[in-house]
Amino acid sequence: MEKVKLKGAFSPNPRIEPLLDGTIQIPGVEITWQSGRTGELHLRHLTENSCDIFEFSLSNFMIVRDHPSERERLRWTALPVFLSKAFMWLDFSVHVDSGIASLADLRGKRVGVPDYHMTAAIWMRIVLRELYGIRPVDIEWFNGRHPGLSHGRDVGTALASGIRLTHAKQAGEIGEKLCRGELDAAFGGTGAAVNKASSVRPLFGPGEAAQVMAEFRRKTGMTPTNHVVIVQRDVIDRHPEIALQLYRAFEMSKCEAYERARRFAAGYLFFVEDAFAKQAAVFGDDPFPSGLTANRGMLATFARASCDEGLLSAMPDIDALFCGTIGPT
Repeated sequence: MEKVKLKGAFSPNPRIEPLLDGTIQIPGVEITWQSGRTGELHLRHLTENSCDIFEFSLSNFMIVRDHPSERERLRWTALPVFLSKAFMWLDFSVHVDSGIASLADLRGKRVGVPDYHMTAAIWMRIVLRELYGIRPVDIEWFNGRHPGLSHGRDVGTALASGIRLTHAKQAGEIGEKLCRGELDAAFGGTGAAVNKASSVRPLFGPGEAAQVMAEFRRKTGMTPTNHVVIVQRDVIDRHPEIALQLYRAFEMSKCEAYERARRFAAGYLFFVEDAFAKQAAVFGDDPFPSGLTANRGMLATFARASCDEGLLSAMPDIDALFCGTIGPT
């Protein structure tokens, strides 16, 4: 029988390397993989829509499904596979004269993000709310990607009352404004770089960002997810069984990556089991759990925050976002 040939795209991720290097095989399926920078790949998916299976922003996926015209144009469904965490915002920089010593000091400040609606920025605002009682309306926001590079399509035109958001008009503004003190803090990304300068310093010292996420996990029971795996509905329509095959393959690849991590950690760490046990004590034995059962609360929290900010017009049906041919997960 001829193999089903698919085109896939993923940014570098050790949890899919066993799929890419052929250690994990999918019977009857052959995937040609592309790799690249996350932001560039996501923009390409929105504009070209040329891949059959790919990782994609959780926020942008919900926004696509929320807009009827985009939902029709981009006939996507998701697999409940979550192989990256929304930690990029923890690479957070502040102006030296901003008076910001911790996240608790962001109330009333001017803060830049690559895209206001991007997954990492939404999770940042959820963390600020949960740990410090800071709401989106308590900060003046700056969107660092100019319209040609932004991943949003008319996103931000109907934000909730009181949210203040200004958009960059050209590339490089977010970094320049932070250097000049016109922004108090920012984190960067593709198309919205935050450069090193004598007037800018990292907010977090060694271990401090990890402490923030550990505190968030202890309070909420959640670890923020960044991306989800998308499959074209046309592929599922032609091959209904392939969704479960793909789901199982990603899970096997992740488990193989966990084994590799343990096997090679001794190349550097003195006490390997202690290091793994320390993380597991906070984030669990499976830090990247798949399936809806383990992630439903996290997904609902994220969707609710997006609704509250006006990024979504209505609370989505979480189950309807994901491919139904997989069965319970």
